[in-house]
Amino acid sequence: MKTEMCEGDKRMLRLKIEVRVLSLCSNVDNPKKREHFLDLIDRGKTEKFKFLVMSLVGKSLDDLRKNIVGKNFSKSTGMQCAYQTLVAIGDLHDIGYLHRDIKPANFAVGLGENEKTIYMLDFGIARKFTVGNTKQVKVPRLQVKFLGTLRFASRACHNCIEQGRKDDLETWIYMARIE
Repeated sequence: MKTEMCEGDKRMLRLKIEVRVLSLCSNVDNPKKREHFLDLIDRGKTEKFKFLVMSLVGKSLDDLRKNIVGKNFSKSTGMQCAYQTLVAIGDLHDIGYLHRDIKPANFAVGLGENEKTIYMLDFGIARKFTVGNTKQVKVPRLQVKFLGTLRFASRACHNCIEQGRKDDLETWIYMARIE
């Protein structure tokens, strides 16, 4: 479950974006293209809070990695994580959105029968990069603010340049380094 105060800076209301992305993902026809996204179970609003309920997942890749003695996955586990996270990024791009905060904490393993599936999380700063329902890419804004995580941010993000699909892939490279 995620919550957000009803009052606040309109630019910082991130649950709306999260709901939009998860709804779009759930409407994709091909089940393989939905595989790395959580189900949106419910959403609502109280007097003070907005909330959304998603399917439950296990630990994030960041948490799992911290619990390993040498702090690194085995090569085979690292390759499997890298592959699944890359597929998830591609599937998100296919619906016209950039994640803009690719990092190990934003991917988690499933539970039970889905324990070998990695799920993409946290679409709070995702941005639509296509025009309407077309595949046409929006004209980039001339200047943007830094958004994301310092350690994993792309060069364009650090330089306050509009991010594109290449920037999600660049941050994936920083995240997926296999040692």
